[in-house]
Amino acid sequence: MNNNPKITAIHHIIVDSTMAIIASLFLIEQINKNDSQVFVHEGIKIDINKDLIVLGLKINLKQYLIENFGESEGLNRTYGVLKDMYTENEDKPISLTPLGQELLSTLFIGLAEDIKAESNATIH
Repeated sequence: MNNNPKITAIHHIIVDSTMAIIASLFLIEQINKNDSQVFVHEGIKIDINKDLIVLGLKINLKQYLIENFGESEGLNRTYGVLKDMYTENEDKPISLTPLGQELLSTLFIGLAEDIKAESNATIH
């Protein structure tokens, strides 16, 4: 366990900043694909923004890994997964990897399916 709160705070900032980069890349992809800030799955449109995408990553990745591996190791694992979600090199602009696209799409597909199930539920 990391007992230095300054180091831990910096580690959180690095992870959160990386999540913001990934969220921005996903948002740009969705705007290019759908001509607006929406994620579309089976006719269901979900308004998205960078903060919502970051929140999804925090809850479904960062929080999960910290709860299962402790703060220091959880942050390390979160950062490792995040680094695998995008690519940057001199030959082409920064972009999401297929893993990054799949993980973020899965996150919002799950939300769309929850919305669809809720809208199909009937109250008697």
